[in-house]
Amino acid sequence: MGGPQTETQSKPCLHLTAEQKEEQNSCLGKTLLPEKPSEALSEFEVVNMEGKTPDALTAGSVAGVIPLLPQENIELASQLKRLESSFSIFAEESNPNQLLAHLGRMAVEFHHLSSKVQKNEQRTSLLQTLCEQLRQENNELRKKMEEDHHIRNRDLEQLRLENQKLKELVTGGAAAAAVSSSAAPSDTEAPEAKEEPVKEESTAVRPKMEANTPQKSGKAAEKTPTKPCDVEVYEKKIKLLEKQRKDVLEVNKQWDIQWNSMKSQFEQKITDLRQRLAESQKTVLELEAEREQRQRDYDKKLLLAKSKIENVQGEKECLNSETTELKQKIRYLQDQLLPLSKQREYQEKEIQRLNRALEEALNLHSPSSSQQPPGQGNFADAANNLKKQELLTQIAVLKEQVKIFEEDFRKERSDRERMNEEKEDLRRQVERLQGQITNLTNQLHQAQNECQRERTERCKLERLQMHHKQGFPWQSSFPQPRGARAVGESSRPPPENADQSAAAAAVAAAGFGKRERQNIDPGKH
Repeated sequence: MGGPQTETQSKPCLHLTAEQKEEQNSCLGKTLLPEKPSEALSEFEVVNMEGKTPDALTAGSVAGVIPLLPQENIELASQLKRLESSFSIFAEESNPNQLLAHLGRMAVEFHHLSSKVQKNEQRTSLLQTLCEQLRQENNELRKKMEEDHHIRNRDLEQLRLENQKLKELVTGGAAAAAVSSSAAPSDTEAPEAKEEPVKEESTAVRPKMEANTPQKSGKAAEKTPTKPCDVEVYEKKIKLLEKQRKDVLEVNKQWDIQWNSMKSQFEQKITDLRQRLAESQKTVLELEAEREQRQRDYDKKLLLAKSKIENVQGEKECLNSETTELKQKIRYLQDQLLPLSKQREYQEKEIQRLNRALEEALNLHSPSSSQQPPGQGNFADAANNLKKQELLTQIAVLKEQVKIFEEDFRKERSDRERMNEEKEDLRRQVERLQGQITNLTNQLHQAQNECQRERTERCKLERLQMHHKQGFPWQSSFPQPRGARAVGESSRPPPENADQSAAAAAVAAAGFGKRERQNIDPGKH
């Protein structure tokens, strides 16, 4: 009898463990049920059955950030529209100062755009980590549910085996009581009265159990002694076991209900997470397509800016050639002015010499006329008349020479003044052209710096894109971005403003050539 008693005594312990499991599972179901479905942290309470981890908290913070993605996408679209408008203004603008201002604004827009792209990539990386964590946690929950299901089946199997053993023991005890009653008919009436309900029970239960295990019942009947007190003990044990069986069935039903509810909740959450993952993949694809379109637009704008920079360089070269020609003209005019100035000095000295000679002649004529005697009046008058005529003719000749010299002097003065004016004009033109050259060089350096900065920004964006694609293993089906510069440069037509800039340079060259012809032939004007 020691074996059955130990089995019946170990059964309440199993019942207690089932009740403890029921309490734990009920508590777990309470913690797993989210109070507010709108909150972001309710999902991660489902995941952590034994306690919240820092990863779940970070995932919760990421889930709080996820609803902000549409607003950030709207801001990014507005930023890109502003940048596109600035590019169009840059393409249509011809003033260099305004071009530089547009380039500065464009650099600021590029900086904002790169920061937005970095934020979007950080969010996508957080989404990836969140999806990985949720996938791992779902796998863990699935494993735990399967383990609990196996444990429950094992417990049910053990309970079924124990119930079968107890039924076999009951049938064996009833058979032993029947044998003892037939072997000892001289017993008292009280034991017979006690054995009658047991016999009725045994006759009711015996056909069912003997059909299953006749050999075991025979062995148990041989081993069990014939004592009337064991029947009551067996009845109590049977009642206790029936009660335990009912409790176990109720616990199993409750656990089945809870397990089904938990399964439905987890399946709902898995479907929600899959929908969110599909939406995030769709948004990432849309952002990728939009980024490629923007990249193509930026390449077009950069090619247009490059053509404008080349036009500015051509204008700078034209201005440099014009400045060299003007310097050569200045040297030529200075070379022409030097002999004219020497000739003027020589003519001034000649005029002074003639004036002195005229004064000396006049001075000599006046005292000679005053010192002549009165007796020689006729001869002196005739000589004086001759000398006077000679002097008058000489004076007339000298006056004509003086007039000629004055005319030459005035002409030389006017030529010199005109040449000085032309020299000043040329000097002002040279200064203006030098200022334009400096401005163009500054603009060229700034444009080169802007192009270098844009190139570095584009390289950064490409590196971030490669890192972004390497960080997403589940996005291998995304379309690969096409080459930005190589394809754009080989397939795009030349810019339209190149012809306009060439025409402007030709008009400027024609104007400078006319001015040069006027400066070379000053006598015609």
